[in-house]
Amino acid sequence: MAFAARPAARADRGAVRRGLIAALALAACASAGPPPGGAEDHAPPKLLRISPDTNAVNVDSKAATFYFDETINDRGTDAQDVTNMFLVSPSDGTPRVGYHRSRIDVRPRHGFRPNTAYTITLLPGLSDLRNNPMKSGTTIVFSTGPTIPTLRITGIAFDWTAEQPLPMALIEAVSPDSVVYLAQSDSLGHFAVGPLNPGSYLVRATVDQNHNHKPDRGESFDTLRVNAPQAKPVELLTASRDTLPARLTTAAVADSMTLRLTFDRLLDPAQQFPPANFHLAGADSVAIPITAVRTPRDDAALARARQQQAADSARRADSVAGRPHPRPETPPADSTPKPTRPPPFNTISLALGRPLTPNASYRVRVTTIRALSGRETSSERSFSAPRAGAAPPTADSTAAPRRTPRPSRP
Repeated sequence: MAFAARPAARADRGAVRRGLIAALALAACASAGPPPGGAEDHAPPKLLRISPDTNAVNVDSKAATFYFDETINDRGTDAQDVTNMFLVSPSDGTPRVGYHRSRIDVRPRHGFRPNTAYTITLLPGLSDLRNNPMKSGTTIVFSTGPTIPTLRITGIAFDWTAEQPLPMALIEAVSPDSVVYLAQSDSLGHFAVGPLNPGSYLVRATVDQNHNHKPDRGESFDTLRVNAPQAKPVELLTASRDTLPARLTTAAVADSMTLRLTFDRLLDPAQQFPPANFHLAGADSVAIPITAVRTPRDDAALARARQQQAADSARRADSVAGRPHPRPETPPADSTPKPTRPPPFNTISLALGRPLTPNASYRVRVTTIRALSGRETSSERSFSAPRAGAAPPTADSTAAPRRTPRPSRP
């Protein structure tokens, strides 16, 4: 009987083997990963078509549909959800995005409204299963009514303190009836938000650090009231902003004739800094004259002038000695857009009328200093000059740690 049971055992093992093979095949079919073998694929997905067509009117679709030539990674790029790859304008909240492998459906949170022009933007970064991202995006414009307005608000968003264009800034234009239109700036900070009807709009640029397409507490921003149609492109100058005044936090000795002050908030660059607004005295209450107040831009210009003076002196010495001196190369022109207004800052340099006494204690007072918020205040700080031959301190050792409140939303 044992001999007769062997064929049955072999049959059972065969059934188990076939079951394992079937299970593995089913798991392979269910996997969303790339197929094995073949040449390595580095090509991003290709957008085949979009429905409805751009500039279409009287659209009655339930969603805008994007068709691709391959399966899309539903996590997007850098672990971003595919929902964050789309902007719907006007916005009524986070859009509803339906993922169907090589097809993506996009609709407003509460559906398309009648007689409304919509802009749907596919942002750069959508990737395939091999994480090959699309380098550029695309935009479609259509209307659920018979017409599409032609007005747009255009401009450039800047990182104001860095004096550089701000790519990927979130742009919002809010109408008087609180309809929010969205756009994103390109790699050079340029943006166009619309189509819009004529009227007054509150336009805001936000450094969208978490890529959630809405302004959050602590993110740098700027706002501007703009009338459409506009006379010229606008500048949005993002910076860290709140409603609090700026207070003096450190007083550091740069050298015996220069004192550098640091504040806990950005200062309004449009204000004047007369020396009379600064008072410096020692422990004996004898005032130290302040001959000039320099902003960081003034310090940079002074450093360039000194470098140029040193280079001119070297050229003259070489000329007198008969040594050849190469002509300095002219740097290429910088075509990067720059803000038309000087940037804000939180440091000021005081030029002193006489040198500080080593190892002596001093107190500096600042009156009527205006923060970027527009608030004015006065504050003061004590410090000690370094000992003779010692390196100047990099920070005020008497300053208590101060926690800067996060900027609030306007």
